[in-house]
Amino acid sequence: MKTQTLNAWTRAAAFLTLLGAGAAQAGIVSNGGFENQTGSNANGYCYTFAAGCAFAGWTSTGNGTVVIGANSSAWGTPSSLGNAGGTLGSFVLGLQGNGAHISQTLNLATASLVELSWLDAGRSNWSGLQSYSVYFAGHELGTYSTQAGQAWSQHQLRFTAQGSGLLEFRSLNLGNYDRTSFINGVQATASQVPEPQSLALALTALAALGLMRRRRGA
Repeated sequence: MKTQTLNAWTRAAAFLTLLGAGAAQAGIVSNGGFENQTGSNANGYCYTFAAGCAFAGWTSTGNGTVVIGANSSAWGTPSSLGNAGGTLGSFVLGLQGNGAHISQTLNLATASLVELSWLDAGRSNWSGLQSYSVYFAGHELGTYSTQAGQAWSQHQLRFTAQGSGLLEFRSLNLGNYDRTSFINGVQATASQVPEPQSLALALTALAALGLMRRRRGA
């Protein structure tokens, strides 16, 4: 009986070890606050299609991707919008018009559970609704809209990835070109999903432990 109980506890320990192997991996997104940039300044902006304007870690396409100073009055001073709370840093990103597109590869293990979060807000000195979609590995994860002057809001997504893939933010034109969604604070963590065989073994171990306890209590 003692040997059987010990084996059950050993299996339960293996299950806990398995859970530990799924600990979250942070820091997956590079330059999620867009602070590492060139071509702009604290009160200015630059369109990323222009020579000398870029931000590290991301690839940008389209004419409506803009690196914007958080205190830029020309863009309605993004840092003055509600809920900014001093967390924006010196720069934010703007997705404007149709076809503004930023992307970067997330390096992930096979079968990873990903927790993605970011902030968005709406340009205050230009009226109207602006929208954008979020993609991973070519699959749309969701579409979001910002109203003019909308306070900074946090969004969160959870999805399973079958390995590394491209994270993308793509603007959708719903009217006037100058409508803009501000983006900042893109972050992600990932933990590996246990393989079905390993999970089945762990559940069997827990079931055996429960059976041993019932027999001892009988």
